Amino acid sequence: MQIVSIEFLFFFVCTLIIYYVVPAYFKCGVLLAASYLFYGSQNIWYLIFLVAATLLSYGSAFWMVHIQGKWKKIVFVLALVLNMSALGYFKYAGFLSGGRISSLLLPVGISFYLFMSCGYLADVYHGRIFAEKNLIKYALFVSFFPTILSGPIERAGNMLPQFSTESFKQIRFNTSRIRDGFVRMLWGYFLKLVLADRISILVDTVYLSPESYGGALILLTSVLYTFQIYCDFAGYSHIAIGISQALGIRIMENFKCPYLAESISDFWRRWHISLSSWFRDYIYIPLGGNRKGTVRKYVNVMAVFLLSGLWHGGGWTFILWGGLHGFYQVIGAFLMPVRRKFAKGLKLEEQSRSSKIIKVLVTFCMVSTAWIFFRAENLEAALEIFKQFLHPRVWELFDGTMHTLGLDGPNVMVMFAGLILLIVVDLLNERGIIISKCIARERLWIRWPIYITAVLFILICGIWGAAYDTSSFIYYQF
Repeated sequence: MQIVSIEFLFFFVCTLIIYYVVPAYFKCGVLLAASYLFYGSQNIWYLIFLVAATLLSYGSAFWMVHIQGKWKKIVFVLALVLNMSALGYFKYAGFLSGGRISSLLLPVGISFYLFMSCGYLADVYHGRIFAEKNLIKYALFVSFFPTILSGPIERAGNMLPQFSTESFKQIRFNTSRIRDGFVRMLWGYFLKLVLADRISILVDTVYLSPESYGGALILLTSVLYTFQIYCDFAGYSHIAIGISQALGIRIMENFKCPYLAESISDFWRRWHISLSSWFRDYIYIPLGGNRKGTVRKYVNVMAVFLLSGLWHGGGWTFILWGGLHGFYQVIGAFLMPVRRKFAKGLKLEEQSRSSKIIKVLVTFCMVSTAWIFFRAENLEAALEIFKQFLHPRVWELFDGTMHTLGLDGPNVMVMFAGLILLIVVDLLNERGIIISKCIARERLWIRWPIYITAVLFILICGIWGAAYDTSSFIYYQF
Protein backbone atom coordinates (compact mmCIF):
# COMPACT_ATOMS: atom_id res chain seq x y z
CA MET A 1 0.00 0.00 0.00
CA GLN A 2 1.63 3.22 -1.18
CA ILE A 3 1.04 6.29 0.96
CA VAL A 4 0.35 8.11 -2.30
CA SER A 5 -2.49 5.96 -3.64
CA ILE A 6 -6.27 5.80 -3.69
CA GLU A 7 -6.03 2.63 -1.59
CA PHE A 8 -4.17 4.48 1.16
CA LEU A 9 -6.62 7.38 1.16
CA PHE A 10 -9.48 4.92 1.70
CA PHE A 11 -7.48 3.25 4.50
CA PHE A 12 -6.75 6.61 6.13
CA VAL A 13 -10.35 7.84 5.99
CA CYS A 14 -11.56 4.58 7.56
CA THR A 15 -8.91 4.86 10.27
CA LEU A 16 -9.87 8.47 10.91
CA ILE A 17 -13.56 7.62 11.33
CA ILE A 18 -12.90 4.71 13.72
CA TYR A 19 -10.35 6.80 15.64
CA TYR A 20 -12.84 9.57 16.38
CA VAL A 21 -15.72 7.19 17.12
CA VAL A 22 -14.05 4.96 19.73
CA PRO A 23 -13.49 6.14 23.35
CA ALA A 24 -10.12 7.67 24.28
CA TYR A 25 -9.03 4.47 26.04
CA PHE A 26 -9.07 2.55 22.72
CA LYS A 27 -7.51 5.19 20.45
CA CYS A 28 -3.95 4.00 21.03
CA GLY A 29 -4.93 0.44 20.13
CA VAL A 30 -6.75 1.62 16.99
CA LEU A 31 -3.69 3.52 15.80
CA LEU A 32 -1.39 0.57 16.55
CA ALA A 33 -3.67 -1.82 14.63
CA ALA A 34 -3.79 0.63 11.71
CA SER A 35 0.00 1.01 11.80
CA TYR A 36 0.61 -2.74 11.78
CA LEU A 37 -1.95 -3.23 9.01
CA PHE A 38 -0.30 -0.52 6.92
CA TYR A 39 3.24 -1.77 7.49
CA GLY A 40 2.24 -5.42 7.07
CA SER A 41 0.70 -4.58 3.70
CA GLN A 42 4.24 -3.83 2.47
CA ASN A 43 5.45 -7.32 3.38
CA ILE A 44 4.38 -9.58 6.24
CA TRP A 45 8.03 -10.44 7.00
CA TYR A 46 8.75 -6.74 7.49
CA LEU A 47 6.04 -6.67 10.16
CA ILE A 48 7.51 -9.69 11.95
CA PHE A 49 10.91 -8.00 12.07
CA LEU A 50 9.34 -4.74 13.29
CA VAL A 51 7.59 -6.54 16.16
CA ALA A 52 10.84 -8.31 17.13
CA ALA A 53 12.78 -5.02 17.09
CA THR A 54 10.06 -3.36 19.16
CA LEU A 55 10.12 -6.10 21.80
CA LEU A 56 13.93 -5.93 21.96
CA SER A 57 14.11 -2.20 22.67
CA TYR A 58 11.06 -2.25 24.97
CA GLY A 59 12.44 -5.12 27.03
CA SER A 60 15.96 -3.67 27.16
CA ALA A 61 14.73 -0.30 28.43
CA PHE A 62 12.48 -1.96 30.99
CA TRP A 63 15.41 -4.10 32.16
CA MET A 64 17.73 -1.07 32.48
CA VAL A 65 15.32 0.51 34.96
CA HIS A 66 15.77 -2.40 37.38
CA ILE A 67 19.56 -2.69 37.30
CA GLN A 68 22.44 -0.30 37.97
CA GLY A 69 26.16 0.05 37.39
CA LYS A 70 28.01 -1.89 34.76
CA TRP A 71 25.11 -4.28 34.10
CA LYS A 72 22.90 -1.38 33.07
CA LYS A 73 25.58 -0.24 30.66
CA ILE A 74 26.05 -3.78 29.33
CA VAL A 75 22.33 -4.09 28.57
CA PHE A 76 22.31 -0.67 26.90
CA VAL A 77 25.34 -1.38 24.73
CA LEU A 78 24.12 -4.88 23.85
CA ALA A 79 20.72 -3.54 22.77
CA LEU A 80 22.38 -0.89 20.60
CA VAL A 81 24.71 -3.47 19.06
CA LEU A 82 21.83 -5.80 18.22
CA ASN A 83 19.84 -2.97 16.62
CA MET A 84 22.78 -1.67 14.61
CA SER A 85 23.89 -5.19 13.66
CA ALA A 86 20.46 -5.90 12.20
CA LEU A 87 20.56 -2.60 10.31
CA GLY A 88 24.07 -3.30 9.07
CA TYR A 89 23.22 -6.84 8.00
CA PHE A 90 20.27 -5.76 5.91
CA LYS A 91 21.85 -2.64 4.42
CA TYR A 92 25.57 -3.24 4.15
CA ALA A 93 26.21 -6.96 3.67
CA GLY A 94 26.77 -6.51 -0.05
CA PHE A 95 28.92 -3.40 0.35
CA LEU A 96 31.16 -4.80 3.11
CA SER A 97 31.73 -8.05 1.23
CA GLY A 98 32.65 -6.23 -1.97
CA GLY A 99 29.57 -7.62 -3.68
CA ARG A 100 30.32 -11.27 -2.84
CA ILE A 101 27.29 -11.39 -0.54
CA SER A 102 23.96 -10.01 -1.70
CA SER A 103 22.17 -7.83 0.84
CA LEU A 104 18.86 -9.23 1.99
CA LEU A 105 15.60 -7.61 1.01
CA LEU A 106 15.68 -4.38 2.99
CA PRO A 107 12.62 -3.82 5.21
CA VAL A 108 11.25 -0.40 4.27
CA GLY A 109 11.73 2.26 6.92
CA ILE A 110 14.17 0.12 8.93
CA SER A 111 16.67 2.97 9.37
CA PHE A 112 13.96 5.29 10.65
CA TYR A 113 12.38 3.08 13.30
CA LEU A 114 15.67 1.57 14.48
CA PHE A 115 17.12 5.06 14.96
CA MET A 116 14.00 5.99 16.94
CA SER A 117 14.48 2.87 19.07
CA CYS A 118 18.15 3.64 19.68
CA GLY A 119 17.33 7.24 20.60
CA TYR A 120 14.74 5.96 23.08
CA LEU A 121 17.26 3.56 24.64
CA ALA A 122 19.82 6.36 24.99
CA ASP A 123 17.27 8.68 26.58
CA VAL A 124 16.25 6.01 29.10
CA TYR A 125 19.85 5.09 29.88
CA HIS A 126 20.85 8.70 30.54
CA GLY A 127 17.72 9.37 32.60
CA ARG A 128 16.20 11.91 30.21
CA ILE A 129 12.92 9.99 30.13
CA PHE A 130 11.36 7.11 32.05
CA ALA A 131 11.08 3.69 30.43
CA GLU A 132 7.59 3.23 28.98
CA LYS A 133 5.65 0.52 30.82
CA ASN A 134 2.76 0.31 28.36
CA LEU A 135 3.84 -1.94 25.49
CA ILE A 136 1.03 -0.75 23.20
CA LYS A 137 2.09 2.88 23.60
CA TYR A 138 5.72 2.07 22.93
CA ALA A 139 4.88 -0.14 19.94
CA LEU A 140 2.82 2.72 18.48
CA PHE A 141 5.73 5.13 18.95
CA VAL A 142 7.98 2.84 16.90
CA SER A 143 5.41 1.98 14.22
CA PHE A 144 3.18 5.09 13.90
CA PHE A 145 2.02 4.69 10.31
CA PRO A 146 2.50 8.25 8.99
CA THR A 147 6.19 8.26 9.99
CA ILE A 148 7.38 4.65 9.83
CA LEU A 149 8.42 4.55 6.17
CA SER A 150 10.33 7.84 5.83
CA GLY A 151 10.20 9.71 9.12
CA PRO A 152 10.45 12.25 10.58
CA ILE A 153 12.66 10.43 13.09
CA GLU A 154 10.69 11.34 16.20
CA ARG A 155 11.74 11.39 19.85
CA ALA A 156 10.08 9.35 22.55
CA GLY A 157 9.89 12.40 24.81
CA ASN A 158 7.62 14.10 22.29
CA MET A 159 5.50 11.19 21.09
CA LEU A 160 4.89 8.90 24.08
CA PRO A 161 3.04 11.52 26.20
CA GLN A 162 0.69 12.11 23.26
CA PHE A 163 -0.31 8.44 23.27
CA SER A 164 -1.65 8.45 26.82
CA THR A 165 -5.37 8.11 27.48
CA GLU A 166 -5.41 11.56 29.10
CA SER A 167 -3.93 13.14 25.97
CA PHE A 168 -6.41 11.33 23.73
CA LYS A 169 -9.24 12.68 25.88
CA GLN A 170 -8.19 16.20 24.89
CA ILE A 171 -8.49 15.40 21.18
CA ARG A 172 -11.94 16.25 19.85
CA PHE A 173 -13.28 15.99 16.34
CA ASN A 174 -12.39 19.36 14.84
CA THR A 175 -13.24 20.10 11.21
CA SER A 176 -10.77 22.99 10.96
CA ARG A 177 -7.87 20.86 12.18
CA ILE A 178 -8.80 17.98 9.89
CA ARG A 179 -9.20 20.38 6.95
CA ASP A 180 -5.78 21.91 7.65
CA GLY A 181 -4.29 18.42 7.83
CA PHE A 182 -5.75 17.48 4.45
CA VAL A 183 -4.49 20.76 2.94
CA ARG A 184 -0.99 19.93 4.23
CA MET A 185 -1.33 16.51 2.63
CA LEU A 186 -2.39 18.12 -0.66
CA TRP A 187 0.82 20.15 -0.75
CA GLY A 188 2.78 16.93 -0.18
CA TYR A 189 0.91 15.20 -2.99
CA PHE A 190 1.65 18.14 -5.29
CA LEU A 191 5.37 17.99 -4.51
CA LYS A 192 5.51 14.23 -5.04
CA LEU A 193 3.10 13.56 -7.92
CA VAL A 194 3.28 16.74 -9.96
CA LEU A 195 6.93 17.68 -9.45
CA ALA A 196 9.16 14.88 -8.09
CA ASP A 197 7.77 12.07 -10.25
CA ARG A 198 7.72 14.30 -13.34
CA ILE A 199 11.33 15.45 -12.82
CA SER A 200 12.45 11.86 -12.19
CA ILE A 201 11.57 10.91 -15.78
CA LEU A 202 14.16 13.35 -17.14
CA VAL A 203 16.76 12.66 -14.47
CA ASP A 204 16.52 8.86 -14.75
CA THR A 205 16.91 9.01 -18.54
CA VAL A 206 20.02 11.19 -18.45
CA TYR A 207 21.70 9.49 -15.47
CA LEU A 208 21.13 6.07 -17.02
CA SER A 209 23.65 6.90 -19.76
CA PRO A 210 25.36 10.23 -19.01
CA GLU A 211 27.95 9.63 -21.71
CA SER A 212 25.20 10.14 -24.31
CA TYR A 213 24.50 13.75 -23.35
CA GLY A 214 26.38 17.02 -23.21
CA GLY A 215 27.43 18.84 -20.08
CA ALA A 216 24.75 21.54 -20.36
CA LEU A 217 21.90 19.01 -20.36
CA ILE A 218 23.51 17.01 -17.56
CA LEU A 219 23.92 20.21 -15.54
CA LEU A 220 20.24 21.04 -16.02
CA THR A 221 19.09 17.57 -14.98
CA SER A 222 21.47 17.63 -11.99
CA VAL A 223 19.87 20.88 -10.82
CA LEU A 224 16.47 19.31 -11.44
CA TYR A 225 17.48 16.33 -9.29
CA THR A 226 18.29 18.79 -6.51
CA PHE A 227 14.63 19.79 -6.63
CA GLN A 228 13.40 16.23 -7.22
CA ILE A 229 14.83 14.84 -4.00
CA TYR A 230 13.56 17.88 -2.10
CA CYS A 231 10.04 17.54 -3.50
CA ASP A 232 10.05 13.77 -2.99
CA PHE A 233 11.25 13.74 0.61
CA ALA A 234 9.60 16.98 1.76
CA GLY A 235 6.42 15.78 0.03
CA TYR A 236 6.38 12.66 2.21
CA SER A 237 7.06 14.74 5.33
CA HIS A 238 4.18 17.11 4.53
CA ILE A 239 1.84 14.15 4.03
CA ALA A 240 2.98 12.55 7.32
CA ILE A 241 2.56 15.82 9.22
CA GLY A 242 -0.86 16.40 7.62
CA ILE A 243 -2.06 12.90 8.57
CA SER A 244 -0.85 13.39 12.15
CA GLN A 245 -2.47 16.82 12.31
CA ALA A 246 -5.81 15.36 11.27
CA LEU A 247 -5.40 12.84 14.12
CA GLY A 248 -4.57 15.61 16.58
CA ILE A 249 -0.97 14.41 17.01
CA ARG A 250 2.03 16.74 16.72
CA ILE A 251 5.18 15.59 14.94
CA MET A 252 8.23 17.68 14.19
CA GLU A 253 8.85 19.70 11.04
CA ASN A 254 11.43 18.07 8.80
CA PHE A 255 12.15 20.80 6.24
CA LYS A 256 12.37 24.59 6.45
CA CYS A 257 13.10 26.04 3.00
CA PRO A 258 16.52 24.29 2.77
CA TYR A 259 17.54 25.80 -0.57
CA LEU A 260 17.36 29.28 0.95
CA ALA A 261 20.17 28.36 3.34
CA GLU A 262 23.13 30.75 3.47
CA SER A 263 25.71 28.12 4.41
CA ILE A 264 26.09 24.35 4.57
CA SER A 265 25.57 24.34 8.35
CA ASP A 266 22.43 26.43 7.80
CA PHE A 267 21.34 23.92 5.15
CA TRP A 268 21.52 21.10 7.68
CA ARG A 269 19.43 23.10 10.13
CA ARG A 270 16.74 23.14 7.44
CA TRP A 271 17.11 19.78 5.63
CA HIS A 272 15.98 16.46 7.13
CA ILE A 273 15.91 18.18 10.51
CA SER A 274 14.93 15.05 12.40
CA LEU A 275 18.01 13.15 11.18
CA SER A 276 20.51 16.01 11.53
CA SER A 277 19.28 16.75 15.08
CA TRP A 278 19.42 12.99 15.88
CA PHE A 279 23.06 12.84 14.80
CA ARG A 280 23.78 16.02 16.76
CA ASP A 281 22.21 14.74 20.00
CA TYR A 282 23.26 11.08 19.89
CA ILE A 283 26.58 11.13 17.96
CA TYR A 284 28.15 14.61 17.75
CA ILE A 285 27.60 15.73 21.34
CA PRO A 286 28.59 12.36 22.92
CA LEU A 287 31.79 12.45 20.81
CA GLY A 288 32.63 15.77 22.46
CA GLY A 289 30.98 18.20 20.06
CA ASN A 290 32.90 21.46 20.04
CA ARG A 291 33.95 21.19 23.69
CA LYS A 292 37.38 19.61 23.13
CA GLY A 293 39.15 22.03 20.85
CA THR A 294 38.99 23.00 17.21
CA VAL A 295 40.72 19.96 15.74
CA ARG A 296 38.50 17.55 17.69
CA LYS A 297 35.45 19.54 16.58
CA TYR A 298 36.43 19.12 12.92
CA VAL A 299 37.06 15.39 13.44
CA ASN A 300 33.64 15.03 15.06
CA VAL A 301 31.96 16.90 12.20
CA MET A 302 33.61 14.64 9.62
CA ALA A 303 32.69 11.52 11.61
CA VAL A 304 29.04 12.58 11.82
CA PHE A 305 28.73 13.32 8.13
CA LEU A 306 30.52 10.17 7.04
CA LEU A 307 28.09 8.22 9.24
CA SER A 308 25.22 10.21 7.72
CA GLY A 309 26.37 9.18 4.26
CA LEU A 310 26.65 5.56 5.36
CA TRP A 311 23.14 5.75 6.90
CA HIS A 312 21.77 6.56 3.45
CA GLY A 313 23.22 3.46 1.87
CA GLY A 314 26.11 1.03 1.57
CA GLY A 315 28.08 2.53 -1.27
CA TRP A 316 31.08 4.79 -1.86
CA THR A 317 28.88 7.40 -3.51
CA PHE A 318 26.88 7.88 -0.30
CA ILE A 319 30.03 7.98 1.83
CA LEU A 320 31.57 10.53 -0.53
CA TRP A 321 28.37 12.60 -0.45
CA GLY A 322 28.43 12.66 3.35
CA GLY A 323 32.17 13.32 3.47
CA LEU A 324 31.78 16.19 1.02
CA HIS A 325 29.20 17.87 3.27
CA GLY A 326 31.51 17.39 6.24
CA PHE A 327 34.41 18.86 4.26
CA TYR A 328 32.23 21.82 3.25
CA GLN A 329 31.61 22.62 6.90
CA VAL A 330 35.20 22.15 8.03
CA ILE A 331 36.69 24.22 5.22
CA GLY A 332 33.93 26.82 5.64
CA ALA A 333 34.75 27.28 9.32
CA PHE A 334 38.49 27.28 8.61
CA LEU A 335 38.20 29.95 5.91
CA MET A 336 35.67 32.12 7.75
CA PRO A 337 38.21 34.91 8.52
CA VAL A 338 39.32 34.97 4.86
CA ARG A 339 35.73 35.14 3.63
CA ARG A 340 34.92 38.01 5.96
CA LYS A 341 38.00 39.91 4.85
CA PHE A 342 37.13 39.29 1.20
CA ALA A 343 33.55 40.51 1.75
CA LYS A 344 34.86 43.58 3.54
CA GLY A 345 37.16 44.30 0.60
CA LEU A 346 34.19 44.16 -1.76
CA LYS A 347 32.24 46.34 0.68
CA LEU A 348 29.58 43.67 1.12
CA GLU A 349 27.68 43.95 4.37
CA GLU A 350 27.07 40.52 5.86
CA GLN A 351 23.34 41.10 6.34
CA SER A 352 22.75 42.99 3.07
CA ARG A 353 20.39 41.54 0.49
CA SER A 354 23.13 41.16 -2.13
CA SER A 355 25.37 39.32 0.35
CA LYS A 356 22.54 36.94 1.32
CA ILE A 357 21.72 36.22 -2.34
CA ILE A 358 25.36 35.39 -3.08
CA LYS A 359 25.58 33.08 -0.06
CA VAL A 360 22.33 31.32 -0.99
CA LEU A 361 23.50 30.76 -4.58
CA VAL A 362 26.93 29.50 -3.51
CA THR A 363 25.38 27.13 -0.96
CA PHE A 364 22.88 25.87 -3.56
CA CYS A 365 25.71 25.13 -6.01
CA MET A 366 27.69 23.24 -3.37
CA VAL A 367 24.66 21.18 -2.34
CA SER A 368 23.76 20.44 -5.97
CA THR A 369 27.31 19.26 -6.69
CA ALA A 370 27.17 16.85 -3.75
CA TRP A 371 23.80 15.50 -4.91
CA ILE A 372 25.48 14.25 -8.11
CA PHE A 373 27.38 11.65 -6.07
CA PHE A 374 24.20 10.82 -4.15
CA ARG A 375 22.24 10.16 -7.37
CA ALA A 376 24.92 8.46 -9.48
CA GLU A 377 24.76 4.66 -9.66
CA ASN A 378 28.44 4.36 -8.71
CA LEU A 379 31.68 6.32 -8.59
CA GLU A 380 32.45 5.61 -12.24
CA ALA A 381 29.09 7.08 -13.29
CA ALA A 382 29.65 10.14 -11.10
CA LEU A 383 33.07 10.74 -12.65
CA GLU A 384 31.57 10.32 -16.12
CA ILE A 385 29.06 13.06 -15.31
CA PHE A 386 31.80 15.48 -14.25
CA LYS A 387 33.78 14.51 -17.35
CA GLN A 388 30.81 15.43 -19.58
CA PHE A 389 30.77 18.93 -18.09
CA LEU A 390 33.91 19.54 -20.21
CA HIS A 391 31.75 19.03 -23.32
CA PRO A 392 28.79 21.40 -22.80
CA ARG A 393 26.94 20.90 -26.15
CA VAL A 394 24.65 23.78 -25.19
CA TRP A 395 22.55 23.31 -28.33
CA GLU A 396 20.96 20.20 -26.76
CA LEU A 397 18.93 22.56 -24.58
CA PHE A 398 17.26 24.08 -27.64
CA ASP A 399 17.30 21.52 -30.48
CA GLY A 400 14.49 19.33 -29.13
CA THR A 401 16.69 16.85 -27.25
CA MET A 402 14.84 17.78 -24.06
CA HIS A 403 11.64 16.35 -25.53
CA THR A 404 13.30 12.97 -26.17
CA LEU A 405 13.91 12.36 -22.49
CA GLY A 406 10.37 11.20 -21.66
CA LEU A 407 8.44 14.47 -21.28
CA ASP A 408 6.72 16.35 -24.07
CA GLY A 409 6.37 20.14 -24.27
CA PRO A 410 3.26 20.53 -22.08
CA ASN A 411 4.73 18.31 -19.36
CA VAL A 412 7.96 20.31 -19.34
CA MET A 413 5.91 23.49 -18.98
CA VAL A 414 3.95 22.01 -16.05
CA MET A 415 7.24 20.99 -14.42
CA PHE A 416 8.82 24.44 -14.66
CA ALA A 417 5.58 26.18 -13.63
CA GLY A 418 5.41 23.91 -10.57
CA LEU A 419 9.02 24.69 -9.69
CA ILE A 420 8.29 28.41 -9.87
CA LEU A 421 5.32 27.90 -7.54
CA LEU A 422 7.52 25.92 -5.11
CA ILE A 423 10.17 28.66 -5.05
CA VAL A 424 7.54 31.37 -4.50
CA VAL A 425 5.95 29.42 -1.64
CA ASP A 426 9.34 28.84 0.02
CA LEU A 427 10.23 32.53 -0.32
CA LEU A 428 6.92 33.47 1.30
CA ASN A 429 7.40 30.86 4.04
CA GLU A 430 10.82 32.33 4.75
CA ARG A 431 9.12 35.68 5.33
CA GLY A 432 6.55 34.08 7.63
CA ILE A 433 3.71 34.18 5.09
CA ILE A 434 2.00 30.77 5.08
CA ILE A 435 -0.24 30.42 2.02
CA SER A 436 -2.43 27.68 3.54
CA LYS A 437 -3.22 29.89 6.55
CA CYS A 438 -4.01 32.82 4.29
CA ILE A 439 -6.46 30.66 2.31
CA ALA A 440 -8.01 29.25 5.51
CA ARG A 441 -8.89 32.79 6.60
CA GLU A 442 -10.84 33.47 3.41
CA ARG A 443 -14.58 33.08 3.14
CA LEU A 444 -16.12 29.71 2.39
CA TRP A 445 -17.04 30.55 -1.22
CA ILE A 446 -13.40 31.51 -1.93
CA ARG A 447 -11.68 28.83 0.14
CA TRP A 448 -13.37 25.68 -1.13
CA PRO A 449 -13.07 26.41 -4.87
CA ILE A 450 -9.31 26.74 -4.26
CA TYR A 451 -9.19 23.38 -2.48
CA ILE A 452 -11.25 21.65 -5.18
CA THR A 453 -9.11 23.16 -7.92
CA ALA A 454 -5.96 21.92 -6.16
CA VAL A 455 -7.35 18.37 -5.91
CA LEU A 456 -8.36 18.35 -9.59
CA PHE A 457 -4.98 19.75 -10.64
CA ILE A 458 -3.13 16.99 -8.78
CA LEU A 459 -5.42 14.30 -10.21
CA ILE A 460 -5.02 15.62 -13.76
CA CYS A 461 -1.35 16.66 -13.72
CA GLY A 462 0.07 14.08 -11.33
CA ILE A 463 2.27 11.34 -12.77
CA TRP A 464 0.22 8.20 -12.30
CA GLY A 465 0.99 4.67 -13.42
CA ALA A 466 -1.36 1.81 -14.17
CA ALA A 467 -4.27 1.52 -11.73
CA TYR A 468 -3.32 4.82 -10.07
CA ASP A 469 -0.04 3.44 -8.82
CA THR A 470 2.93 5.74 -8.21
CA SER A 471 6.67 5.39 -7.90
CA SER A 472 8.07 4.82 -4.41
CA PHE A 473 9.49 7.67 -2.39
CA ILE A 474 13.27 7.94 -2.71
CA TYR A 475 13.81 7.64 1.04
CA TYR A 476 11.90 4.34 1.28
CA GLN A 477 15.20 2.62 0.42
CA PHE A 478 16.97 4.17 3.39
